Amino acid sequence: MQNKKCGYVALLGQPNAGKSTLMNACLGTKLAVVSAKPQTTRNRILGVCPTGDTQILFLDTPGIHKTAGLPKLNVKMTATAWSVVGDADLVCYLVDSIDGWAAEDSMFFKKLLATSSAPVIVVATKIDKAKSEIVEKNVVEIAAQINSCVDEVIAQLSSSAVDGSQVKVNLLSRIPMLISAKRPADVVSFRQFVSEQMPVSPWLYSADDLTDRPQQFVCGELIREQLFRQLGQELPYSAAIKVDRFENKDRLTVIQASVIVHKDNHKAMVIGARGARIKSIGQAARESLEKHLDRQVHLELFVKVQSNWIDSDNLLAEYAGLEKWEE
Repeated sequence: MQNKKCGYVALLGQPNAGKSTLMNACLGTKLAVVSAKPQTTRNRILGVCPTGDTQILFLDTPGIHKTAGLPKLNVKMTATAWSVVGDADLVCYLVDSIDGWAAEDSMFFKKLLATSSAPVIVVATKIDKAKSEIVEKNVVEIAAQINSCVDEVIAQLSSSAVDGSQVKVNLLSRIPMLISAKRPADVVSFRQFVSEQMPVSPWLYSADDLTDRPQQFVCGELIREQLFRQLGQELPYSAAIKVDRFENKDRLTVIQASVIVHKDNHKAMVIGARGARIKSIGQAARESLEKHLDRQVHLELFVKVQSNWIDSDNLLAEYAGLEKWEE
């Protein structure tokens, strides 16, 4: 037991920074849903990753973003992300290397350094997408840009100190880690680095645990993923999945789920002409569920309208599990 290590690693960053993709790569399986659209993740999702004698507990989070004028759904998603900082033994702030460090990153990173008692590291993701004939040069430029912005944030923190003294920040390195979740070698290196930062501690979960979430939650997320993949820009953010029935039979899992929307015209969009869209969503979701559960699945989807659920505390708790954290 003396050789065991265990700790929480919070993955923070703006929407579409690659948090869920990185966690899934470290776990070696899909736990958090991913799509090309931002704000796919709505909840704090724990991923249990054993690495040698270390149990890494990844905390995937919604993308942090400005919420002024947006529904309570957005407010609670951002608050959920910030809430995990206090639980973390290490905080990884992720930045999309292609988009680069934005003004919002400076604002969020300044808040993170000012509030986190855990060590912080910047991780630049998606470097496999860096399009350059001289890839090494492009990677150096990405690192230099982020490094410069990090230095500027630290300088701002120091200048805001009451006595003008140098502010101590718990930053492991001003140079970002550059990784691609699609490159196995990068994922192994990242896991090894994270493992080295974890405290000596008994494991908090059994060796075969993947998450603390019930199976129904994961299945609901896999269904919701298809809404993001198959529908337009607006609708997925105002739609939720409620698993109404989850029953394991001898060789079959029966799942009945409701697609919750908050406008009548959204219901028509989900159903599609002669039911074509909901049929396509259901077929793709069933295939994903069968792969996840490793058994045959019978899936039934129903589309329901619940007006303005994205601004209701009670309905946000019921449909999105966002009852706990508020700004």
